[in-house]
Amino acid sequence: VTTIRDAEHRNVSEVVSFTTRGCEPDPPLAPKLISRTKNSLNLQWKGKGEEFKICYSGPMKQHKIFQLTASTKYSFRLAAKNHFGSSNFSEIAVFYTSGNTPPAPLPPKLKEAGVYSLWLEWCAPTNPNPNDTLTYVLEMEEPRSGLGFKPKYNGEDLSCIVKNLQRNTTYKFRIFACNLEGRSNPSREVKYSTCPAKPGYPKKPYVVGEIQACQVKIAWDSPNDNGGMHISSYSLEVSENSDGANLWKIIYNGTLQEFLYDGLQPGTTYKLRVFCTSPVCQSQPSDVLTIQTPTLPPASCRSLPLNSKTKCKDTNLPLDNHSVNGNLETVVRGKKAKGPRNDRNENPSSEKICTLDSPSVKCGTVPARHPPSQCGTPVLTCKGPTCVVVSWEIPKCNGAEITDYRLQWGQVEDSMHLIYTGPSLQYEVKGLIPATTYFCRVQAVNRVGVGMFGGTGKVTTPGTVPAIVPMLQEAEDKVPAKLSSSCIAIQWKEPDCHGSPITGYNIEYGDKKILTVDRVTEYVLKNLQPNTTYRIRIQAINHYGLSPFSPPIRSKTKPILPEPPQLDCVVQGHQSLRLKWGNVSRKKSHANIISYNLLMEDRSGRFSVIYHGPDLTHKVQKLSEYTQYKFKIQACNEAGEGPQSDVYTFMTTKTPPGALKAPKLHPLNGNSCEIKWDSLEPIKGDPIVYCLQVFTGKKAEQIYKGPNTTFSFSNYLANSRYRFKVCAGRQYENSDGVQELWGPYSSSSLLSTYKLQSGCGKGSGRKRRGNHNSKDEKYKIEMSDNTLVLTLLTGFVLIAILCATAIQYFLIN
Repeated sequence: VTTIRDAEHRNVSEVVSFTTRGCEPDPPLAPKLISRTKNSLNLQWKGKGEEFKICYSGPMKQHKIFQLTASTKYSFRLAAKNHFGSSNFSEIAVFYTSGNTPPAPLPPKLKEAGVYSLWLEWCAPTNPNPNDTLTYVLEMEEPRSGLGFKPKYNGEDLSCIVKNLQRNTTYKFRIFACNLEGRSNPSREVKYSTCPAKPGYPKKPYVVGEIQACQVKIAWDSPNDNGGMHISSYSLEVSENSDGANLWKIIYNGTLQEFLYDGLQPGTTYKLRVFCTSPVCQSQPSDVLTIQTPTLPPASCRSLPLNSKTKCKDTNLPLDNHSVNGNLETVVRGKKAKGPRNDRNENPSSEKICTLDSPSVKCGTVPARHPPSQCGTPVLTCKGPTCVVVSWEIPKCNGAEITDYRLQWGQVEDSMHLIYTGPSLQYEVKGLIPATTYFCRVQAVNRVGVGMFGGTGKVTTPGTVPAIVPMLQEAEDKVPAKLSSSCIAIQWKEPDCHGSPITGYNIEYGDKKILTVDRVTEYVLKNLQPNTTYRIRIQAINHYGLSPFSPPIRSKTKPILPEPPQLDCVVQGHQSLRLKWGNVSRKKSHANIISYNLLMEDRSGRFSVIYHGPDLTHKVQKLSEYTQYKFKIQACNEAGEGPQSDVYTFMTTKTPPGALKAPKLHPLNGNSCEIKWDSLEPIKGDPIVYCLQVFTGKKAEQIYKGPNTTFSFSNYLANSRYRFKVCAGRQYENSDGVQELWGPYSSSSLLSTYKLQSGCGKGSGRKRRGNHNSKDEKYKIEMSDNTLVLTLLTGFVLIAILCATAIQYFLIN
């Protein structure tokens, strides 16, 4: 090879041909499944660990394997062989023989009910095929929706948390088991209910009527939100701010929404608040109502004057009727009270007991009854990281039997809430947070009133393994596009450590691979298979051990970025180019290829996208004639845009002349006829030439080629038909010499040499080789093809109109 210095002086050697030696073939593609039954698989392949055995060897491109086990996984790999040797094996292909649908599973069980969610779990159906990969479909029916069962979960897990439910509502559930063969029958329907919520706090209490020196009537409204259940009771609390302390005591507990609070001290400030209780729990207290009783002179609260025959003594007995020594006793209060009283909640300090007898009155004292004494500090015993047993002693009842105990509990000493009311001397608190401090206190209740709270107990639950990771999700923006086919980025929130710092995490992915990482909250899984779905879950690690695995997520790697296809120009026009790439079979086998980018060079030398889509062809239009255009092609899939191809150059053609009208025929004297046609202007300086053809029967003959627009045709035969057509051609020069580009032929004109009485028609002919014997014969030039077609069409339309008119006339008559 010599260096080419210019186009005119170059030396090239003669062509030498040679053939490279052969070798063993490339590894074939993995075999594909054509059909399957319970005991056979029919595989097909095209020419590209585990223990494998040969099941076929030969030249065929498909093979059917028999005597297999139903619902069983089989792995295959394929190698090609020629006389040079065998290729490497293909990638492993996995197929399953068909089988039966799984049996119906047992209905799902309720693991935990929340206010707005239900945690369900289930078991695999009995006696499934061990080779089956089962998935489950959980369906739920909402009450009063009328829409029937709707799917809520579809996956391989044996549990599911159904969220966004309504509180205190019953839902129906059923579950299906699925394998490759289809879906089982549904399980038996079950019903589970969400929990009611904590009730809202009542509105601020208010005063009914006037505030008097010794009594006031307090009322309150129901809370706006009852938590989904009825309110079972209201509790009214009071705090006397005499010493600046903020101590609250309950003065009323019941279902009514008003209470007459008497026994007040004149000129004293009282704070009142109310809370409500549902069968679930107790609400927060309402806003505080502050009142102040008016000041009265001491004489206003003197004892009532007694009859002179009555002897009285002070006592601490509540207002009631009692039988003492067989006589009827009448209790008269020493204070004047207006309106009804509540005996259960009052604790009078001094009352006058008068016994009336006939004829004399005997006076004496009866032992008084009071609310229970203050309870002691409760004893707390940890049964585990989430459970504490609270126990307490019986306080003094003060003359009336204790009916209930109230246990308050909370994580803040000044903000505890009621969690238990009942006669038991101990209560087991469950569902606590490990390594957390809690406070509690107890008060006793008898028929007279409520005792004061005892000392506050304190306990710290022991530490344990970390809580479940609360949030695990894919972080797509953490992986560059070029690595998205082999990497998945995940991120999570650190769970509660439960008393021991978290030291790391276990990440399970793929075929139950475990990867241990440090105390981080994000990680990139690498070296993954492209276009593959991975099931990922995570657990935390601390000094006590491993937390439960989080609910799994499924994340898919992106496919490998596709290579650009071959670009070809299949149709070249003077103003357009139709380009084609790829092929149909390749499009079907590479389902991950979604679209293509076709790029074209603009005047500034930059390539820009002129087409984006899934098609395999595109017509580029509005181009200039006889001009080179440069293109690139690029394949795209969900992983992104693949590399761009090399530059392809295609050229448009010259613009051909347009079509001419049918030539016109003019008979001349003698045995000749003049043929004329329209002329065309030169195209961009290129001259125009014309080609005239004559047809006689099925034979065509060129009788003229040149720049003229007329031609004299003579010496034609009698009783013949000649058909003439003309086309225009464009002449131009290139490196190969003068070239001609022809346009389409015109429609034909017919010359008939039959005598006039024999009729005339259109046709084509050739030159006559003899002379006429008679000069008296007349000839007629018939109409052109287009005129004949138009005439026939017009006649047909007229006949159709006449027929329609006649039919309509007869039908109407």
